[in-house]
Amino acid sequence: MKIAIITISKVNNYGAELQSFALQNVLVALGYRAEILDYPYYKNDKFKYTKMARPFVTIGLKRQVKELINPLLYKLKSLPHRKAKLSRDRKFAEFHQKNTRFSNITFLTIDELYKSELDYDVFMVGSDQVWNPYTNVSLKPYFLTFAPARKRKVSYAASFGVSTIPMAAHEIYRECLNNLDFLSVREEQGVKLVKELTGRDACHVLDPTLLMNDQDWRKVSTPCERTKPYILLYVLTHSPYITELAKKMAADLGWDLVRICKNAAVEDKDGSITNIIDAGPAEYVGLFLNASFVLTNSFHGTAFSVNFSKPFYTILPEHKPNNSRQEGLLGSLDLGDRIIKEGDNFPDGTEYFPDFTQASSLLQKKREQSLKYLQEAIGGDSHE
Repeated sequence: MKIAIITISKVNNYGAELQSFALQNVLVALGYRAEILDYPYYKNDKFKYTKMARPFVTIGLKRQVKELINPLLYKLKSLPHRKAKLSRDRKFAEFHQKNTRFSNITFLTIDELYKSELDYDVFMVGSDQVWNPYTNVSLKPYFLTFAPARKRKVSYAASFGVSTIPMAAHEIYRECLNNLDFLSVREEQGVKLVKELTGRDACHVLDPTLLMNDQDWRKVSTPCERTKPYILLYVLTHSPYITELAKKMAADLGWDLVRICKNAAVEDKDGSITNIIDAGPAEYVGLFLNASFVLTNSFHGTAFSVNFSKPFYTILPEHKPNNSRQEGLLGSLDLGDRIIKEGDNFPDGTEYFPDFTQASSLLQKKREQSLKYLQEAIGGDSHE
């Protein structure tokens, strides 16, 4: 049985690359012939806009400006670190060349995708924020509307990335969701949105990265060679609060501070934090596996901490609209006490280290349920 996956990939984002690899890898491990359609996400430089690619939700001028300015700012910040950027880009490419199976055809426009005759038994939209209404491109491919009508269409751990869908977009979302034969989402909030929009019940499943355990991830990681214990920072939204908490904890524990920077640019001016600016996906996983503690405000930073049973705190800013992603995951694993809201008093040393016994048991149970959904949604006997 041959499966085509469409998801967010090739954007040099750690979470996106690792979730896309994980889903394809898990399906292959189950015995299916699975590959990712090489349809670059619109943030990839090779993606070409056409009329068909216009978003079906107006994202507003402020968001449009951010979409234009942020990539330019990242490029400017990385200019002094040209060698590191080239190294980082090469590591992302090498990770996929070594570990990920993509389709032979690359679809640089949405038009090419819809005109192609694709020979697959099952079409699957993968995880990450593929259904976020504030995405500056048409989301229709991520509802598999390009797939032949007679083929099975499945979503696995798709995320809206928000708690509400604009009222003006309800009809188009309803139509697109109803194109799918089997519906699963990554967050409980997504289950509620699907019910509200379509009346259908969506299955709540794990992010693909959580379908692989620490031993699975060790096989595709680059081991970290640091020998002294360190607190790992992986921070997507700038947070002086997290930096100050990290310094307090490092002083308490006598450990080093290491930051995985989200782009090839140094984020800390002082020398107390080691900035890693050229890590690829394999190095990212290795740094999490070797960490003694993790501080993060990222969903995937949280997911890898939980998966590897690393003591951690997830620090959430009050103003972000999508905190429900981390809150939902940690609540379901009875780890809600690992959440800190920015501005809260810093925890003291007696609260640093959680007991993962219950969480690990709940995670394994949810992993089994998620794998069961995958196999039932695909249907038929798996074979290579």
